[in-house]
Amino acid sequence: MDPVHSTRTVLCPADNAVMPRCAVHFYFHNPDQQAGFMEFDILRNTFIQTLRTSLPLALATRMQMTAFTYGGLTASIVDDPPLPPISKHTDDTRTVRRMIDADFAPSTQPPVIFGIPIQCNPLVGDPLVTLDVVYMADGVGIGLTFSHAVTDMGGVARFCVEWSRVARSHYTKSATEHKPCVLNNDRSWFWPCICAEPSPPTPPFVTHLEALATATDTCTHADSSNHSNELFESADTDSNAEPRAARSPIYRMSISAHGVAHIGSVRDAVCPGVSIPNLISAALWQCISVSSPHPTTYFAASLTARTHPTYADYWGNTSTMKYMHHETHQVCRMPCAELARVIQQNVASFTPAEFAYIINQYTSESYLQKLQRFVENDKAPRVMVSNMSRLPVYETDFGFGRPAKVCCPLDVPHGMAAFFPRSRSGGIDIYLRVSDLVVQNVVNHELLKDHITVIVYE
Repeated sequence: MDPVHSTRTVLCPADNAVMPRCAVHFYFHNPDQQAGFMEFDILRNTFIQTLRTSLPLALATRMQMTAFTYGGLTASIVDDPPLPPISKHTDDTRTVRRMIDADFAPSTQPPVIFGIPIQCNPLVGDPLVTLDVVYMADGVGIGLTFSHAVTDMGGVARFCVEWSRVARSHYTKSATEHKPCVLNNDRSWFWPCICAEPSPPTPPFVTHLEALATATDTCTHADSSNHSNELFESADTDSNAEPRAARSPIYRMSISAHGVAHIGSVRDAVCPGVSIPNLISAALWQCISVSSPHPTTYFAASLTARTHPTYADYWGNTSTMKYMHHETHQVCRMPCAELARVIQQNVASFTPAEFAYIINQYTSESYLQKLQRFVENDKAPRVMVSNMSRLPVYETDFGFGRPAKVCCPLDVPHGMAAFFPRSRSGGIDIYLRVSDLVVQNVVNHELLKDHITVIVYE
């Protein structure tokens, strides 16, 4: 497969509803005050160089919607784009040492990075990528945000590794400059290939759509109007409109490498063959179900077509949610290991044909309407897991060592759990928007209670 540089991108309404941006924060420690530590000009110039080669579409700042094809709104670059926003900041009031001591609580992080805008809608003038670099007394913070239209978190992680290799060859004055690779995100190639997959014998989308409809129809929701046309509208709202109810906060639930190893030993004893994230996901599903008054609870796994060899080198968005649902009392009473096997089977049976069948419905107005209602519904008893715990983000080394911390500041919807690598030595950080009652269930769950720490992360 020869990657193609495309002047078009596809803004998928379904993806935008769940997660409009892919953001990552890196913190690099410089306790010895090393001279020339991550000097800004090299960071900026190599960032642009890597973008132009690896993801040139991200340089676009003016887009024009052209057609509803390739599973979404096809947008083209209107003119030769200027450089994306790249900003340098200084914050002498923050230190990486203090952040390490506080386990990178939000209050210790530089506001200029932690407060990166959520919106990434190029149709209203938002750039497809932004970069903020902040210099502190003992280190450097990097805040990087891509629109979900350009790539997914897997692509972001791969891009950051490529960028760091290019920069490292400059910082270390290597005789051989690293040449960044092209990351194919041309959906006009991906879409015909994925849609050429044969239809699955039992189409999953019937159950998938039924789960969405049932979740929104049976749970109290103040506004059931059609939101499908709002997914790419401006963020400006009517000043006379009634404010929406406050959402539950995002919590970061952290499990150390030692804790993950212990959970792994439990897994080996009670459900060998099940992944550790799926066992943890089963525990989260139980914690949410125990607090639910509704007769049915829902689970969704974010699965990627990139695991199939044909699409392994495609770095556009290749993920979609696969839903299932069970009676609440069954989820609560079922042994965690048995529930984990149910999840594992659901994930293991996922095929490119199923992926194609689901994403072909992304153009359905009925689907978009139900999905938007589902995402906005804080009453829906659900957990939606996006497992990014194996992303190579700690391989991002600009020549001064690996980062002290990599954070994933996602603005996730209610019930979504984003699994992310915790540290260089292992572990998992789970970013989850739920009620405080669910959090209490989590910290008291038999599998998790001795291994998990929780902080509010927004």
